Amino acid sequence: MDRLLTLHPKKIDLSLERIKVLLKELKNPQDKIKNVINCVGTKGKGSTCAFLKSILEEHGKTVNMYVSPHLQRFNERIILKDKEISDQLLNEVLSKTMDLIEKSKITVTFFEATSAAMYLAFEKNPADYTILECGLGGRLDTTAVVNEPIAQIITPISYDHMEFLGETLDKITHEKCGILKQDTNIIISKQSSSVLKQIDKETENNPSPRFIFGEDFQINRENGRFIYQDDQSLFDLDLPNLQGDHQLINAGTAIAAAQKILKKLDPKKINQALKNTKHRARLEKITSGKLLEYINPNNQLYLDGAHNEAAAEAVNKFLETLKGKKIYMILGMLNTKDAKVFLKHFSSTITALKAIAIPHQDNSQDPKILANIANEYGIKANTTKGITEALHEIANEDSNAIIIITGSLYLMGEVLNLN
Repeated sequence: MDRLLTLHPKKIDLSLERIKVLLKELKNPQDKIKNVINCVGTKGKGSTCAFLKSILEEHGKTVNMYVSPHLQRFNERIILKDKEISDQLLNEVLSKTMDLIEKSKITVTFFEATSAAMYLAFEKNPADYTILECGLGGRLDTTAVVNEPIAQIITPISYDHMEFLGETLDKITHEKCGILKQDTNIIISKQSSSVLKQIDKETENNPSPRFIFGEDFQINRENGRFIYQDDQSLFDLDLPNLQGDHQLINAGTAIAAAQKILKKLDPKKINQALKNTKHRARLEKITSGKLLEYINPNNQLYLDGAHNEAAAEAVNKFLETLKGKKIYMILGMLNTKDAKVFLKHFSSTITALKAIAIPHQDNSQDPKILANIANEYGIKANTTKGITEALHEIANEDSNAIIIITGSLYLMGEVLNLN
């Protein structure tokens, strides 16, 4: 891993030229992987991929999956059927990739090198289906090198990574849609009207059939049930295991994709799949572990890796359902993220905020800046030394409070390590 980080002066440098050269040297392992499903978008990619994997598996299929970033261990990124890649195989494919890079004197980024290693791992360990979560953008992402995916999913598109993808939603949508191929199935999750209009524009010369949320498939929450409907099915299901109304959209999109892939679904198997789906640090309630030692038995602790405006809205919507208790936020963010846009959604929801630096992260935002922004929105805020200190302070202030730690997936990794 350390060797890979020295390969390119920039952590992110979007291009397909370098990885294509590298993959050609590796004999194009990506072309030998069958039944690939791409997933691109701003929010909900990881959860949608997790739901889809679970649905396919409940229907008796094996599934490999590539996701990013990881929370605690790099191995989380490469899932071979039902297990994370082993240290031994990870070392083998990374070493092979690294040796070839050095021998051929190719300059690649860390993500390009690790993506090439992922394709090697999937070639060596084939599954019935392979789900590839797009890392950044779409058009120039390392997952765009697969030429014949059987399905491509677009999750909700909103503002994020504007320094790489453009300042407007039209530009961001253009980059996301740049991954779309001919002769595939395009499944489009819930979008704003302006994004949907831009997707129409981007796909006007693409003959691939499109399956659009709100037009071709719908979801509803009725009497504590999750209702999915499209032109061939009506499924009355239990609510998914993952919390929040936004997860109904993600689950519905995954069901729609599974319909296109498998043609016929069993509602009992879908139900079981939605119950089985896990996705760490997405409105995850912590019910065991060391962190509970710093709070009171009546405190409830949630984690969510939200770091952009759309995710902030989704988290806030969930917090609004937690009636009758005060809500405290522990916030750490990267300095590349817009804390003002993020925090404005919580001005009437949270009682107080503890701003912290993200441990072991050079790009962590100064907690004083976060606290000042929170104060500007009328949120009582102060800085705290770290995660455990913030938990301890909140528990002393209110032994019944709900606590949410949020602002960054990097912070989630640190919290889970502490736990």
